[in-house]
Amino acid sequence: MNKIYDVAIIGAGIVGLSTALKLQEKGKKVLVLDKEKSPGTHQSGRNSGVIHSGIYYKPQSFKSNLCIRGRELLIDLMNKENIPNRIEGKIVVDNDIEKVITLNKRAEELNMDGVKILEKHEILNFEPNCKFNSALYVPQAGVVDYKVVTETIAKKFGSLGGTIKYFQKIKTINTKNNIKVLTSDKETFRSDFLVNCAGLFSDTVAMLDNINPNLRIIPFRGEYYVLSKQKSHLVNNMIYPISDPNLPFLGIHLTKNVDGQIEAGPNAVLAFAKEGYKWSNINFSEFSKTISYKGMWKLGKEYFGIGISEMYRSLNKKVFLKEILNYIPDVDLSDLKPRLAGVRAQAVSSNGELIDDFVFEDGNNSLHVLNAPSPAATASLAIGEFIAEKVS
Repeated sequence: MNKIYDVAIIGAGIVGLSTALKLQEKGKKVLVLDKEKSPGTHQSGRNSGVIHSGIYYKPQSFKSNLCIRGRELLIDLMNKENIPNRIEGKIVVDNDIEKVITLNKRAEELNMDGVKILEKHEILNFEPNCKFNSALYVPQAGVVDYKVVTETIAKKFGSLGGTIKYFQKIKTINTKNNIKVLTSDKETFRSDFLVNCAGLFSDTVAMLDNINPNLRIIPFRGEYYVLSKQKSHLVNNMIYPISDPNLPFLGIHLTKNVDGQIEAGPNAVLAFAKEGYKWSNINFSEFSKTISYKGMWKLGKEYFGIGISEMYRSLNKKVFLKEILNYIPDVDLSDLKPRLAGVRAQAVSSNGELIDDFVFEDGNNSLHVLNAPSPAATASLAIGEFIAEKVS
């Protein structure tokens, strides 16, 4: 009979492993289970790599506090572990100066040092090729490879005695005599407590634990292009739009990653599978559950036009290029090469609302992370702290 762990965590992404590390640091005996062969295979390793400042989130909100605390913990980890990164700031652009002013007021409420509105000549000092006339400079933003961060956290967790088992897709979850019994197609595991950090499959895992959440995870593919090396001088750091407050998707932005390449993206296209990284990736069972969900029908009615435009941009490289040319000049179709796509686990309520905040739900000796949207990677260590305190 397998030994009993204090806590079993499903999901070896950055949130699951951050939680595991924080629990292990508290002296717990922790087991992490994942169906893949290595950590950070999905959302944690397929994102824009941005270290978020927290400027977009309402001050003192759950999301804002976790992002700001998480950024501090992430910087400390990167410094201690010598993880390559750059924190050189970004400019947030919009043609409407009033939006820029409003965002600057948000920065003041958050006590963010160094944030300032830029005149045109100041914009060109930061980004000489930027076409916009109004912008906000945010020095707290940066970039890192979150796959490397996730792997580093996994190593630290292991060095403290934590256990990770890969190729373990959990099929059943039962509770017997207050013990969680988790069964994969290979083994059975037992723990006093369960934490679900399964990302794209968090709703599926929750239902295995007799939780019926008032949401479903809908997969949205985010596609990126990388500009040719000859055009790497066009962006110094990051050029971001001001996001639509009614949508959790930020929209296309330009980022120079830790390797010095300029990435453009992502868009947000409904995927035909939870791990639908290409148009050709179709899982009929998963897609049927997506389109039969009443919340998806309501969402589709609300955002039909936006959805069609995102799909059109996905299928038409010229449209993607046109979006890039709104920010900077001198980019041609031949300069754009597809980059590894990601799939965002977007929680949608039964009312058709795009849920933009973290969602945690308690079960029987269990905690389910049902929504961990951006900035979850930046906030991951703070999320781990929060969960570790809650579990302890």
